[in-house]
Amino acid sequence: MKTIAVLTYNQKHRKTYDTLCLLKAKGYSNVRVFGQPMTYRKKRYPLIEHRPEQNMLIPEPEELCSNFGFEFIEGKFEDTITDKSVTYLLCGAGLLENEFVKCHRIINAHPGYSPHARGLDAYKWSLYYRLPLGVTTHFLGDYIDAGEIIEQRQIGIKGYDTFHSVAQRIYENEIDMLVSAIELVDKKHTFVVPVSNIVFKRMPPILEEKLFETFEKYKEEVLKQGV
Repeated sequence: MKTIAVLTYNQKHRKTYDTLCLLKAKGYSNVRVFGQPMTYRKKRYPLIEHRPEQNMLIPEPEELCSNFGFEFIEGKFEDTITDKSVTYLLCGAGLLENEFVKCHRIINAHPGYSPHARGLDAYKWSLYYRLPLGVTTHFLGDYIDAGEIIEQRQIGIKGYDTFHSVAQRIYENEIDMLVSAIELVDKKHTFVVPVSNIVFKRMPPILEEKLFETFEKYKEEVLKQGV
């Protein structure tokens, strides 16, 4: 079985936890987890959280890997990673050096439908600008949340949905697609060039204040169209 490598932080991290659980559930055993220090800190917290809580009662990554029989390697990626033949799943790492990205095949799961929604808070901005909701897995490269696409899934809205139920569905697909990408690495991929240079940043509070209202209007329009 091929070696699976995961890039993440050396501390508790929800996306990493869920990804490792799914890898274990699907029978992957030859897994290496590289954990480096988290240097990024949020400058501000959103008014409305749409991602799962990070501070869960879960094991530290070293203990989690030990329990699963995975190898855990701690330290800066540039110091601990030498194998350029392995494909890496990106769970969390902050900003990666361009030279490091160029030398390795790294898969990212973006909670937005590329190239329409790139950058941060893609779900929120997609609601605001009436863009397709979805998830995209792709190889890191010259374009942010675009380039060599592995898989894309559009996320639909049902009449019973709420803002947070759709957000949760996007997250669940994000984890599933990141793990599923392992088997799609050698398939034929499409290359998506961004239609514009717009890369979203954090949604400002003044727009977040009306986010639930924005969601309901978006849902109403989608349901009318029968999408």
